[in-house]
Amino acid sequence: MLLARLRRQLENQNWFAVALEFVIVISGVAIGFQITAWNETRQEHAQEELILERLRADFAIIESRSAEALDALTTRSETAKAMSQQIQDVPLEPGTEAFASSLGGIIGTSVPTGRSATYVELLASGEMRLVRSEALRTALVQFDEQVRRQELAYNTLSTLVIDNAGILLDIQALDALLGPEGPAAGDIHRAELAAQITSTDFLIAVHMMGTINSINANWHAGTHAQAQAVLAALG
Repeated sequence: MLLARLRRQLENQNWFAVALEFVIVISGVAIGFQITAWNETRQEHAQEELILERLRADFAIIESRSAEALDALTTRSETAKAMSQQIQDVPLEPGTEAFASSLGGIIGTSVPTGRSATYVELLASGEMRLVRSEALRTALVQFDEQVRRQELAYNTLSTLVIDNAGILLDIQALDALLGPEGPAAGDIHRAELAAQITSTDFLIAVHMMGTINSINANWHAGTHAQAQAVLAALG
């Protein structure tokens, strides 16, 4: 219909009507593009809000876990430091609850809190463009880099834990024989335990556990700070 009307206007050389028809056509096309763009923008904003909510949930958990790990590592490090000092100052008392608790408290170290699943998904799908905040994008990149470096450091720390945990676990097993829940230890077990807890290897292992957990605490503190930065950028 529009083309037929336009053809008649051209045949009648009604240039004003022809121009008006063109204006109407162009305006209609422009309005159509604007409506389409508006719908796409609205959909992207809705997607962004969903992404932001998922990121808030991820980083609330990460922040909480890193804070808990930091507290645990600080306690482990301080316990190892106190035990190391005690070894050098006064004889230890195996078979007591205090000894068993201290020994169990220094063996091992906390694992990294890990990456944000939502951020990993955004990278894989190419949908990081939906996150409009430059500050948030920067905070996410910095957090992910912190976690990547922490995981590399943890590989080394976990190897050191394995290398030094052997003698501690042996002593823990022997000490259990002296505890109230264990059977009465024979003289051989008592002599072996006494030799173990006065050895240089035991002192070195305790000292190393303290150092490992202190270093790991620093890594978790950095991750905790970066997680808080992401939460601040999320608003």
